[in-house]
Amino acid sequence: MKFPPLLFGTVVERQKRFKLLVDFDDHLDWAYLPNPGRLRELIYPGAPVWLKPVHSAKRKLAYEAVLGYDSVLVCLYAALANKLFLESLDLLGLGGNVQVLKEVSLGHSRLDFSVDGRLVEVKSVTLVQDGLGLFPDAPTKRGTKHLYELADKGEGLVVFVVQRCDAEAVTFHSAMDEDFASAMKWAKKKGVSFKAVNCIVTKEEIRPWREIPVLFPQD
Repeated sequence: MKFPPLLFGTVVERQKRFKLLVDFDDHLDWAYLPNPGRLRELIYPGAPVWLKPVHSAKRKLAYEAVLGYDSVLVCLYAALANKLFLESLDLLGLGGNVQVLKEVSLGHSRLDFSVDGRLVEVKSVTLVQDGLGLFPDAPTKRGTKHLYELADKGEGLVVFVVQRCDAEAVTFHSAMDEDFASAMKWAKKKGVSFKAVNCIVTKEEIRPWREIPVLFPQD
């Protein structure tokens, strides 16, 4: 997936969750941050950030953050995880002549995909510590609810898309959200599968790279 030409800036401050004040050297301006995570290792005063200009009368902010840096380039755009999952079907052993449906209902919720009738929920990962991708980066009641709904069905697949290259595996972030960690362990026991993929990220593009394991350390 290609990026448009990006502009470099440094973070001055984050306002609420989705708004950044950025120093472009010659001026300050506000940018949209398309990620609800806490991003403490990526977004802080003085942190480097790469942004794309937004040319739309419907958008209040003139820029959108695309990349941050934490030893490696990291894609900040959480919603890209779904597109990257579709690019990862062959890599994850899900490719071939398959039927893919988007926004599939399950109970009172909507899950991201159905792949040949198998429900799939996709999660974006940006936090990596010592080679281990951690999810979530902020408490997620919605994500926990989806896991229990898949567990009740007794099947399905959760895919973690790590939007950086340095994760060797993925696991739940118990210190951030113990409820999600418990839901993951319960879903696994009830028959839900888990997969993960990391990505190569440059200033020009992001692309899926390798399938990596999902770990359950307390098993």
